[in-house]
Amino acid sequence: MSTKEVYIAIGIVIAITFGIRMFPLFFFSRRNTIPKIVRDLGNLLPYSMMALLVIYCLRTMTFDSVSGYLPLTIACVVTAGSYVWKRKSILSIVMGTAVYMILIQQVFR
Repeated sequence: MSTKEVYIAIGIVIAITFGIRMFPLFFFSRRNTIPKIVRDLGNLLPYSMMALLVIYCLRTMTFDSVSGYLPLTIACVVTAGSYVWKRKSILSIVMGTAVYMILIQQVFR
């Protein structure tokens, strides 16, 4: 792939991303109310995405040894506990990731 083709591909990706992000603004700007289906999706999708991310993160869990499930379990408990404690998503993600990395690199080798 030449440099020109790379720049063209990047431009296409930027245009498509911009169009997708701007579509709701242009489509719903003339309406007084947002359609019920869009409101329902806005309420449902964040929880669905979190469930998908949890499943994706836990897909590698195995129960054949302690190191296969204990680090993931502890990291999940730390993430959920810190979110319940402080209600800060970023803090929970960072704490859970840090605990997991420490466990797999230092404790369960």
